[in-house]
This record gives sequence, structure tokens and C-alpha cells, in this order.
Amino acid sequence: MDYKYIEQLLERYWECQTTLEEEAILRNFFRQADVPASLLRYRQLFNEEDKMADEHLSEDFADKMLRMIGEESTQPHSRGVKARRLTVVRRMRPFYRAAGLVAILLTIGNAAHQSFIDEEETTASTQMAETIPADSIEGIKAGSPDKQSAALAPQPLDTLDAFTR
Repeated sequence: MDYKYIEQLLERYWECQTTLEEEAILRNFFRQADVPASLLRYRQLFNEEDKMADEHLSEDFADKMLRMIGEESTQPHSRGVKARRLTVVRRMRPFYRAAGLVAILLTIGNAAHQSFIDEEETTASTQMAETIPADSIEGIKAGSPDKQSAALAPQPLDTLDAFTR
């Protein structure tokens, strides 16, 4: 008898190109009593696959394993860990935390920078006030137009805002 088709199926099986139906044909072929001597060496492989397909873990396997490692089962007949659903919000939570941290750091940095700017403006205005003579300030406050124009001429325009407050 010619077993070319079975040999072709075996070649495709080793290359992982067989379908489930073709693998079932191979298993059925090797279950027969009259297998040619050239193919007899593959019989044990397909018979072992059948035996392994029938083996399953017992119902209390998870409980036994937990007892062996010293933990107790959380559920009386748990078959494993229940999967949690991951939503978009839960998946993005680390990014939200990082963005919040960056926002806090930028806010603190901006506040510190603003306080340094305010401090520099205060020191600059007090330094300018010390350099202007007192009689020119009195002339500006008195409202005399001649004294104002004379007092304003040598002074920069930025310093006048500090004195009119």
C-alpha cells in the first residue's frame, strides 16, 4: 500500500503548516493497528498527544498550590485570579500623575521667579529714590511747572512712576 499522502502530511506537520483537520487525519491514522514499519516511529508521538489531551487539572488544584506556598485561598472554589477590567482612565493614571507633578513644579517655579522680580523692582526703585535730590521731589509734589520740567529733564521716565504712587 502507498502512504504518500500520510508522508506529505507528516512533512507539512513538521513545518507547522497543517490544518486541524489534517492533524486529526494523522492521529486517526496512527491509532490503527496496521501502521507501516517506516512510519511506526511516529506512532508514539501521536498517541502521547491523545493521552495528554485527556489530562486536566483537578478542581481544587489552585487551593492545593496556595496551601503549599502558605497562603489561603480568598474564595472557596477559586480557579485563579479574576481579571480586572482596564479602562482608559485607569491605563492613563500614571500619565495624569506625572502631568499633575509637572504642573505643581511649574507653579512653584513661577511663584518663586515672580517674587524675585518683585524684589528686584523694589530694590531698584529705592536705589533711584536715593539718587534723586530731595528738592526735586518736593518740586514735583508741589505742582510747580517750572520745577517739574527742570526736575524731569535729567531723570529717566521709569523713575517717575515710583514717586507718584
